[in-house]
Amino acid sequence: MGEAAVSVSHQRVDASPLFTPFRIGRMTLKNRFVMAPMGRSSARDGILSPAYAPYYARRAAGGTALIIGEATAIGHPTAMHMRTSSTIDGAGAEAWAKVADAVHAAGGAFMPQLWHAGLMRSPYPADDPKLEMVNHHLKSMSPSGLYMPGLLDPAVTPPDPVAVAEPMTAAEIDACIAAYAGAARTAMEIGCDGINIHGAHGYLIDEFLWARLNRRTDRWGGSIANRIRFAVEVVAACRAATAPDFPILLRLSQWKQQDYRARLAETPDELADIVVPLSEAGADLFDCSTRRFWEPEFPGSDLGLSGWIKRLTGKPAMMVGSLGIAKEILEKDAMAALRAVASGAGTGTARAATIDGLPHGLDDALRRFSRGDFDLMGVGRMLISNPDFANRVQSGDHDGLLRYQTEHLLRLE
Repeated sequence: MGEAAVSVSHQRVDASPLFTPFRIGRMTLKNRFVMAPMGRSSARDGILSPAYAPYYARRAAGGTALIIGEATAIGHPTAMHMRTSSTIDGAGAEAWAKVADAVHAAGGAFMPQLWHAGLMRSPYPADDPKLEMVNHHLKSMSPSGLYMPGLLDPAVTPPDPVAVAEPMTAAEIDACIAAYAGAARTAMEIGCDGINIHGAHGYLIDEFLWARLNRRTDRWGGSIANRIRFAVEVVAACRAATAPDFPILLRLSQWKQQDYRARLAETPDELADIVVPLSEAGADLFDCSTRRFWEPEFPGSDLGLSGWIKRLTGKPAMMVGSLGIAKEILEKDAMAALRAVASGAGTGTARAATIDGLPHGLDDALRRFSRGDFDLMGVGRMLISNPDFANRVQSGDHDGLLRYQTEHLLRLE
């Protein structure tokens, strides 16, 4: 690759290190850019709309080496929450196979994100039929039957969890683990290049990891060793159901949709107690979801979550968290903007504003990459606004990059 360097004021930034190949298992990526999984809520009764395949393929054609699809439900009756969620079960697998084929044809690699919503499913009746939970009459899965709604405002103190269901039985836990394994096997059979297991953001796996929602006193709760058991067995089952060289990525986060300030680990030692067994169970790479990748994870070091996990496990890591998002977008009331989008306000075409100079955080990402903090760079919202984000970073054509705007969520294009 030629040198990807640009001048920003008097600063010269060489982005070429991010455009080197990376191999993990059977998968070789042409560069280090990954489309992070982002739910677009445009499926119908679990089946992706035909717009998804070209949507993902455009990002691959735009230079992104690996596309990770939005959270897709495993084959369990209450894995989905709303009907606009997708599944990899049954006819859902055929739709994802078309996505994988389209991404491959555009020169990228593809993997789905395997997901169970757990008790992020609302137990309460929905005013809008479109928001009704799938199979709402069935028991939702969770370690302790505790429900906390997702926060609309990160500044609000999260509510106390409320008991709304019976905890999962041993048989139900086994069934969910088997469903993850079945979904992993399906992903391999339909031609995906690997899988991303969603163990973050307050969904089922994360509910077991998080002491606030896991109040069990059996082998599945209490100590860290017990709370991670469900995640460990999911990873091991997915490994056994696929192949030794089939890449398994595991997404982890400290923050939850129910509590942006939540933490699974307060110290590096506690983090090691979580991630080392997951590594040994068969996770090939950790997808480290943070809201701001540049924020230090623990006092005394500027290392972020990916840097710590890579050092603790010796496994590759992906860094993700607001790369390229303009400072004014980060600081504005994003929740108010999302409410406006949800209500239909401001649904016209977003103003085509472009960024000024270097994408926000790119220079810091390059610094962290050079010292070995991460192997893959996850990009989320900037890839919604700019399908060719990776190509523009490589060429240095930053002036053509659109600023991400909340209104861009209204279109799947």
